[in-house]
Amino acid sequence: MRSWIFILSIISFIASTGVCLYKSPPDKASKLFRPYMLEEMSKCKEHLYLILNEKSFSQSRLKKHYINARKHYKHIEFIVEYISPKEAKYYVNGPLVPKFDPDMGSNVFYPNGFQKIEEIIYEGEVNQLQLLKKITSDLIDQLNLLNDYYSNIAINDGQLLEMMQLQLFRIATMSFNGYDATISLDGIKESEWSLEGVNKTFNFFDIYAESEPSVMLLFHRNVALFKSARKQLSAHTDFNSFDRLGFIVKYINPLNESLVKFHNAAHLPWSARKQALNLNKNSLFSRENFNLQYFSIYYDDTLYNAKQAALGKLLFFDPRLSGGNNMSCATCHNPEKGFTDGRITTVTAGLINDNVRNTPSLLDVAFQKAFFYDGRAYQLEQQIFDVVHNENEMHSTLDEAASKLNRSLEYRMLFDNAFEDKSGITVYKIQKAISEYEKTLVTFNSPFDKYIQGDLTSLSKEAIDGYNLFAGKALCGSCHFFPVFNGAVPPFYNDSEFEVLGVPASPGSKEIDTDKGRFNVIGIKEFMYAFKTPTVRNSALTAPYMHNGIYNTLEEVVDFYHKGGGAGMGIAIENQTLPFNSLDLSTYEKKAIVSFLQALTDTVGVISRPERLPEIKEVIIKMDDSY
Repeated sequence: MRSWIFILSIISFIASTGVCLYKSPPDKASKLFRPYMLEEMSKCKEHLYLILNEKSFSQSRLKKHYINARKHYKHIEFIVEYISPKEAKYYVNGPLVPKFDPDMGSNVFYPNGFQKIEEIIYEGEVNQLQLLKKITSDLIDQLNLLNDYYSNIAINDGQLLEMMQLQLFRIATMSFNGYDATISLDGIKESEWSLEGVNKTFNFFDIYAESEPSVMLLFHRNVALFKSARKQLSAHTDFNSFDRLGFIVKYINPLNESLVKFHNAAHLPWSARKQALNLNKNSLFSRENFNLQYFSIYYDDTLYNAKQAALGKLLFFDPRLSGGNNMSCATCHNPEKGFTDGRITTVTAGLINDNVRNTPSLLDVAFQKAFFYDGRAYQLEQQIFDVVHNENEMHSTLDEAASKLNRSLEYRMLFDNAFEDKSGITVYKIQKAISEYEKTLVTFNSPFDKYIQGDLTSLSKEAIDGYNLFAGKALCGSCHFFPVFNGAVPPFYNDSEFEVLGVPASPGSKEIDTDKGRFNVIGIKEFMYAFKTPTVRNSALTAPYMHNGIYNTLEEVVDFYHKGGGAGMGIAIENQTLPFNSLDLSTYEKKAIVSFLQALTDTVGVISRPERLPEIKEVIIKMDDSY
């Protein structure tokens, strides 16, 4: 299984990047980087071997070996994550929760590699020494495979710079949030190690600084920024008190901007890799930095996207897509309510009882790789299909909807204007148009976003403290990833988190809600009661909360997590992925987290409705409050 994944990763990497193995020589800086990379890999393995050689469980010695191995890995993490993301996720540095990848068959990937080693050592599991050695041995084997592969791979210098940018993104979105140091809470220290490795690698680019004065200036600016950033991290290693927002604004953003300028000034090519982030942009965390087409099944179909989005908006608000002509997408996704419906559970077309789950927001819906609370759809277009065809919802078919729309001269003209193919209204065109509209529902201009972009007056101290708690002490950010704040895992966004929270059947109940969530889709017991992690952007508008809508306020939600989820409240649930113990948040700290969540509110430019809908011959609209 492992060899198959390794081969698959190689094929995927070559296809997405154009890297040529064993043929074209590396570029100048990459040629200098290779010995450094292999040396760091070797040093990492040396310290892992020391774990294998321990005769007894000495926590202090094991911690020392682990920390040293981890430091050398962090120096080169950016290349492992870029070239071998599946190996990194499943064997080297995966999270402490089971993972299921639909592209990999029916296998469950259990926690492995560094994070599992950390858990055993830091929690002092003395009786797990043999398991510790087994996992360590497996990790060494995986690193040996990577070492052999990397000894021959050719990387161009432009790609190497992009890897550095992605590591900056990884630091801000994952390391600062405790995603891969959840037990040791060494995320800030590890971020300094990551920057040390990136800094060392960037120094190999001094050969470009010799050619032009402008490139030399940019080179030295980057060197100075790296030095200042590392010094700041080294001086402030406490995970809970670290000012993440200040560091992102003062160091991460300027470093990225300077790397982009250096990349262009040195006349290095940008890779053609299909990915979620547009790395040639100055800001890592703005709307422009995200490639919305990456999240679409129709990646290369970009002609007339704006016209399709305008058409999709009409379709979104048109109840004639439903079987009874009485329910539109907007019936459940009301713009004035953050594209939710304000109900505990979803309204239906009136054919059966209400649906069993709360309506999720469609704001920023495009930034994910799984849809519905149980993740049963993997593309936005598939989600549209499921909703129209679901008898609990619109109780129709897209073929029936196309047939209705084709009876409208106005709709036919609009479709012909929005698509190159003029052969009429089809299922594909309906899905594509609605998905393009939904991809315009982006909200990256909240007070929080303005702060990240440099407007330091846009957030109160309480909201700033709230984010630092959200990403730090409260560990919310290890599932709701900055800056999208949903469960799509950065920086590649090709995986979505599913968490078992132990949500009760009703407030105060000691019984878990009976909805089995993700288990209903994949049938794997580890995912019993697991649900997709939604975004908390605009959460101030989308009450009630949780998949079953049992909490009416953000304060109640924060208190649920503060108590340790369902298990912390006395519900018997063995597979909860949320920490069982109390977060020990003070009254002010809980209030600050809510203040931060409220600072994520932004609906400017996305809540307008069409002034009118096109006429359809002989089809009567049954008006409801959605239009």
